[in-house]
Amino acid sequence: MYKVVATIERPSPSLIARFKAAMREVVTENVTRSQIMDPAIKPLNGRDWSIVGPAVTVKIESFDHLMSIAALGVAQPGDVIVIAANGHLNSSVWGGGLTLSAMNIGVEAVVVDGAVMDARAILARGLPVWCRGGYPAHGTWEQPGSVNVPVAAGGVQVNPGDIICGDLDGVIVVPRLEAERIILAVEEKTARIREMGKMLTAEKSTLFEKRGGKEMVKSKGVEWID
Repeated sequence: MYKVVATIERPSPSLIARFKAAMREVVTENVTRSQIMDPAIKPLNGRDWSIVGPAVTVKIESFDHLMSIAALGVAQPGDVIVIAANGHLNSSVWGGGLTLSAMNIGVEAVVVDGAVMDARAILARGLPVWCRGGYPAHGTWEQPGSVNVPVAAGGVQVNPGDIICGDLDGVIVVPRLEAERIILAVEEKTARIREMGKMLTAEKSTLFEKRGGKEMVKSKGVEWID
């Protein structure tokens, strides 16, 4: 019933780099809303972090952080540890010592569908952590669970190796098997938006003007009264 899967398929480093270079809002446009985690999962203390990396998933069955520890035995540099703690806020499943350990092996970030503790230590160490909130105590580290199995986190199914994108707005899950297709569309629109930004800056114009102005608004059934 419980297992730790040490070897998983990860996206190539070049694909991860392409997602890091893309505009995050365009990534969101090219996945379904079902791939966006509950907006209650946010960067700890509102830190302005932006991350991309393949998921190492952690399935927790109770108020216990044994499997959070176990994930450190299989995570690789650049990975994002995703802890499916069922949204519980009555016990923390991640803290300062785990953060330091994750930093020591080069983990990109941690996403917790639940609570963390030692917030000061986490923030001081600088490893990006997303969570629902804090709780000043943790449970045992004795109860079994699983690592690198499909999980539900923030209302989204996350498979090992899926690409996790996180920033101030929240967390997006890009399915690994669809990532190559998605990035092509993302890169094309990212280029167009950045070109538009350059134009707006150079001309000191607005999107209202560029999108057709008053006539565009009226075409949508809105009466414009001068």
